[in-house]
Amino acid sequence: MGRYIVKVSKKGQVVIPARIWRKIGIERVVAFIDEGDKVTLVPIIPMEEAFGIDGDVMREIAREISGARRRKLGL
Repeated sequence: MGRYIVKVSKKGQVVIPARIWRKIGIERVVAFIDEGDKVTLVPIIPMEEAFGIDGDVMREIAREISGARRRKLGL
């Protein structure tokens, strides 16, 4: 646990302290979730890693589900 103060660049960029990104498993992509009174930083796990050995099959199934959902919503 701890508190960290980091600078924000003119472009809105910040450097996440190594101790934090290692602890929560940030590798490449994160999501910022606005919860009203606070913002939560959540690492995004690539589909390949999330699905493990069946990654190719599961990724294709996820695409089919996503496409069907978009069609249903008219997107």
